Amino acid sequence: MLVVWTAVGVFLAVPDIMNGLDWTHFLATLMDAWAWALLTPALLLIDRKFASIEHDILRLAVLFLFVSVPVSLAHVYLSGFLLYSLPKVWWNPLIDHKFFQYYFLGSWQIYCAFVGIVQAIKYYNRFLTSRLQLERVEKRLIESRLNVLRLQLEPHFLFNALNTISSEVGANPALARDMIGDLGILLRRSLDCKDSAEIPLAQELALLDHYIAIQNIRFGDRIEFRIEIESEALSVLVPSMLLQPLVENAIRHGIDGRLSGGVIEILAKRADNQLHIQVLDDGVGLPGNWQMETSVGLGVQVTRERLVALYPNLDEEALTIRPRSGGGTEVSICVPLSRVGSATE
Repeated sequence: MLVVWTAVGVFLAVPDIMNGLDWTHFLATLMDAWAWALLTPALLLIDRKFASIEHDILRLAVLFLFVSVPVSLAHVYLSGFLLYSLPKVWWNPLIDHKFFQYYFLGSWQIYCAFVGIVQAIKYYNRFLTSRLQLERVEKRLIESRLNVLRLQLEPHFLFNALNTISSEVGANPALARDMIGDLGILLRRSLDCKDSAEIPLAQELALLDHYIAIQNIRFGDRIEFRIEIESEALSVLVPSMLLQPLVENAIRHGIDGRLSGGVIEILAKRADNQLHIQVLDDGVGLPGNWQMETSVGLGVQVTRERLVALYPNLDEEALTIRPRSGGGTEVSICVPLSRVGSATE
């Protein structure tokens, strides 16, 4: 605190220094500042006593104004006492009382400035604290919303998977058992990342592999899956269970109704500080009057809401669905590269 007030004293002495250094005036200004350093603990204690009424600005201002008089008087007398050590200081307010008013007004101004600075710092700290608390609340709300969306998604996926397995139980029990095994592994791995809103793309692809295994057992050679992932993209964090509903959508609405089957491609690469993911199929394509706002199923709708919640700056670019040139459907996803995890999974 002494260092701070010394710096203040030097600053106040600058006009005198500009006109030629007078050590007597300079030391007198420093002693005036050091008197404030001695009073600072008491000033901070007074400020702490008033902390309970900080919300009442008018009452707080009146109290500080009331206290300013005795504090200014205390500073005048303390400064005069310190200035006794400099006999050349003939303007000591305790020696020549005509300077008393001058010192009192100067002390009162510095006290008001001190109180204003302290209150400004406290207000700024409260502002930062409240902003941090608000961000934490917003983060918890987003996490809660993402958990709700995921809870919507997983039963939807499980219902469809069990329907697929049930259709094979009577005709091919061995095939159904294999599908149940892959489903069990997929569910176990999805539970491992249930507390993580985002996981590395490598881990997301590992989850998708078990879903693809179920579909390979079901469709055999009718569906071909092609996965082309840029190696640098594997460590980028993406929402967990991001790809499965999109691949499921491509199968159900693009490939399932075709006797000849088709090809589903999953592509991912980094570009323009974003991770670009595409899920492509060469299936029946989108209906002529198709619109995303009214025509998407639960899986795509939940995926879109999760992306918007996690990456609000992307807005409409987060998920787009459009007809693919040459037939089929193209689903594109953008994820910021600001979040990077580990690709060791």
